[in-house]
Amino acid sequence: MKAIILVICSLFATSVWANTYSIGDQLETLKLQDQYEADYAVDQKVTRVLFSRSMDGGNLIQEALETDPALYETNSLAYVADISGMPSLIARFVAIPQFKKFDYRVALDREGEITKALPAEKDQATLIELTDNKITQISYFDSTESLLEALK
Repeated sequence: MKAIILVICSLFATSVWANTYSIGDQLETLKLQDQYEADYAVDQKVTRVLFSRSMDGGNLIQEALETDPALYETNSLAYVADISGMPSLIARFVAIPQFKKFDYRVALDREGEITKALPAEKDQATLIELTDNKITQISYFDSTESLLEALK
């Protein structure tokens, strides 16, 4: 019985890992809404995607973009945040009003389905570099300084 459970768990884990984007994959256009509920598409015009699935990763991205706001405009950069793990009341009354204070747009995945295949590490910011929607590099950052260095 334990062997059967182990095999089933292994198959499930393998299928989850297999669904994560990696270098060389073609990133499908991500169609989301920003903090103002306006449509936001991460498409072939975007060459870099900053992605966070956690508050710590989001804070790193926020600090980097506040340190050097020109980065957001000049690098065809998109910031995508998966806020699906947040309780809906917290998202609605705390997080989204906070996002509205930013000078840049944030594509929000409220359900977690659209961004589920994007690579992420616990409590880190992800930088996905693209050429014609093809992933050329994936990097993870645990400090604002290292993220800023990579973005320059």
